[in-house]
Amino acid sequence: MIPPNHLFLKPEHRYYGASLPTGAYDTRKLEYLTAEEALADAATLIQAKRVEFKCSGIGSEPRCPVIVCGGSYPAFLAAMMRLRFPEVVDMAYAASAPMKFYSQAVDQYEYYAVVTESAKRVSPTCPDAVRSMLAKTLATAKTVDEVVAGARLCDPLPPYLASGDLGLLVNEVSMVVAYTFANLNMANYPPSTPDSPTGLFTTCMKIENSVSSGDSWGALASFLSGFCLTTQQPTSPLTASSSSSSSSSCYNLSSQLPSGVNATISSGDWSGVGTGDDGSSWDFETCTYLVEAIGMNNVTDMFLPRSWSLQWLMSHCQARFGVTPSPRTLPDLWGFDEDRLAVLTSRIIFTNGLNDGWSAGGLQRNLSESLIVYNMQNGAHHSDLNHLWPSPADSEDVTEVRELVAQQLIAWLKEL
Repeated sequence: MIPPNHLFLKPEHRYYGASLPTGAYDTRKLEYLTAEEALADAATLIQAKRVEFKCSGIGSEPRCPVIVCGGSYPAFLAAMMRLRFPEVVDMAYAASAPMKFYSQAVDQYEYYAVVTESAKRVSPTCPDAVRSMLAKTLATAKTVDEVVAGARLCDPLPPYLASGDLGLLVNEVSMVVAYTFANLNMANYPPSTPDSPTGLFTTCMKIENSVSSGDSWGALASFLSGFCLTTQQPTSPLTASSSSSSSSSCYNLSSQLPSGVNATISSGDWSGVGTGDDGSSWDFETCTYLVEAIGMNNVTDMFLPRSWSLQWLMSHCQARFGVTPSPRTLPDLWGFDEDRLAVLTSRIIFTNGLNDGWSAGGLQRNLSESLIVYNMQNGAHHSDLNHLWPSPADSEDVTEVRELVAQQLIAWLKEL
């Protein structure tokens, strides 16, 4: 509930949902899809609302204080609103902001290392089971037909996978496995338990049970079919003939593609860009200024080894959008690395759920008296902003952080 005399705004980011400045969605017209344009949109909206409610601070009008808040990429935007528009925004609350990913200060293997540790926390044998499943399926498959049959993939495959390139197909199916675990990891709050009907714990149990019974292909096929966006009936004997299949459905890899030309499952964000137009928009953003170095090594994480490189990203982004990634432009221009942020801005709260892969790129220590960080040992991805709270299942640390954030924001408001 919003208190009296308070206004809550939830604007939509340009090029996502219905907010299309160029009319119909067109991947050839994304040049104005940048964090900088989004911040300018928000600043314009805030100032317009101040004028509308006669609290602009101009002349005899009082000035409405403004708090901006967001989780994940919107958390980064919230922090940047305070940094870039201090005359418009008075304070920011940034939950699970991937600041160090965007300042290029994170080792590429840290993200999936946290994801793997989170899986290990819910079931100590889960990472080894996932490693075993992948080692006995994708890592040792000899032909494309074997992967299609064993994983129960729908035929035909997406056109770019129809060339018979086994390595490419293995990379793409492996990417689906990795970013599906990334999504389970982000949603793993309250932390999964044996009582959880769905989620990370249940997924781990299903894989462990299948692998221990010697059915690694069945484990992979069941994992994929459990999280597919669409299924369809097999269209060839190849897809229908899997010995491990107990279902007549298949996994449609095309359901994982963003929109636009030359779309691929492995995209700018190796935690997953999503699908459709929104997926294409995020692919574009991570192809330009919001570069994220995320890879897998099968040592600190449980996924097939695949190193991320800027060269790979450049090739992908040229094929997709005709653009070249520029990972240092925003951090150099805006100064949001840890040392400069402490000097350039104030009144920002950062929170991290330490079970969340994105916490690897979060600011985890106070940078000044008014750049404050709260870490939650049991938290996942912006768990403190969970729309279902308060809940009896909330962990004490997340409940405590919510109170601390509220108290700090109130204190700053009183100062203003």
